[in-house]
Amino acid sequence: MNLDEFKREYSNKDIAKEAIPYFWKNLDQEVYSIWTCEYNQSTKGKLGFMVSNLVEGMFQRIEKLRKHAFGSMLVVKCDGTLTIKGLWFWRTQDLVFTLSPDWSVDYESYDWKKLDPASDEAKELVSKYFLQEGDFGGEKVDEKIFK
Repeated sequence: MNLDEFKREYSNKDIAKEAIPYFWKNLDQEVYSIWTCEYNQSTKGKLGFMVSNLVEGMFQRIEKLRKHAFGSMLVVKCDGTLTIKGLWFWRTQDLVFTLSPDWSVDYESYDWKKLDPASDEAKELVSKYFLQEGDFGGEKVDEKIFK
C-alpha cells in the first residue's frame, strides 16, 4: 500500500464507499499492522477540551511519524468519565513508538492491542474508526485524525 495514496483516498473520497475498500484491497499485511489504543491515565476533573488537547499534543510531538502512520482518535465520555480511544496503522509489525525517541513521548499513556487484519474484529473496528461512527462505549465528545 502506498500510504500517501490511502490518505488522499481518505481525505478526498467517500470514506465508506471508497477509502475503506481501498484500504483492505491494498493493505500489505506483511508490512503494515493495525492497533487499537485506550488512554490509561486519569482524566478526573478534566473537561472535554482538555482531554482533546492531550490528543492534539500527542499529534504535535509525533509529527515526524506522519509519513509512516495513520490514526483515528476519539474522546469518549463513558459513565461520566472521559477517555481517549483510537485505531492506528503503520508501516511495521511492531509498536512503532518504540522505534524512535521522537515518537515515544506519549505512547505509554495508552494500552495498545495489535489486531489480526484477517479478523472480523479488525474489519469492524477499521470501519468504525475510519468513519468515526458507531458504538465506542459512550458518548463521542471529539474526534481527530492523524494523517
